[in-house]
Amino acid sequence: MVRLLVYFLSLITLGFGQDALAETLPQFRPALLGHNQRSLINIIDTQSLMKRGQGDGFVMFGCAVSELGSGYWSRTYRCSPSTELLQKEVLGRIDQAMFEPAVYKGNHVVVYLMGSVVFAVRDGKPHLRIFLHQEEDDLKKGNDFVAPQFAFAPGNTKFKGIYYPPQAPGSSGLASLKLSVNETGQVQAASVTYEHPPGMGFGAQAVGPIRDAAFIPGFRNGKPAACQFNWTIIFTGPGRQMKTG
Repeated sequence: MVRLLVYFLSLITLGFGQDALAETLPQFRPALLGHNQRSLINIIDTQSLMKRGQGDGFVMFGCAVSELGSGYWSRTYRCSPSTELLQKEVLGRIDQAMFEPAVYKGNHVVVYLMGSVVFAVRDGKPHLRIFLHQEEDDLKKGNDFVAPQFAFAPGNTKFKGIYYPPQAPGSSGLASLKLSVNETGQVQAASVTYEHPPGMGFGAQAVGPIRDAAFIPGFRNGKPAACQFNWTIIFTGPGRQMKTG
């Protein structure tokens, strides 16, 4: 046993063991739900939701995923009526969930992703689907699409963060953008589609800096693809809202 251990350690010293044990990471990979027991799709309690009276509902959410795959910093928005139970369940479970972590330029990174939860009751049985995008056409067709994910990439020095508008009151705000991102995650175009409250500068504060942000590219049918998608930032108060590093 001792000789075997010494032999194994010698292989590591020579580099063979390290190569055999190291994970080969792709250039890009989005954070994914995964198939483990703590996957978000597996830990949402659909039976409890149905028993407590949750009917058909639709919830959009955003959350951060760490380099190790843990979910945190979650919020819901643009939800269908009477989905308070579903919203609370989604938010509570994200903090317990383990995702497959994202990869940006060969390294695990923190990302902020956006997704959609569809809950339905049919023939007395609950049904749940989770999509990692919020595109209406793709949702209707159930397409295999993962929207680009904002990457907290330490090497990205151009992006300085998104700041709260100095002219706005000290309350929350929202800006929805239409972004075009190429197959390497670079923002090619950005425009404001909606802001609230209007006229306070939330859209302008988001659309300018986001052109320098780093994204995991969109994945369609398992492969990186250039795409257009909707991206929403919720401003929570004065100061910097989102940054890298």
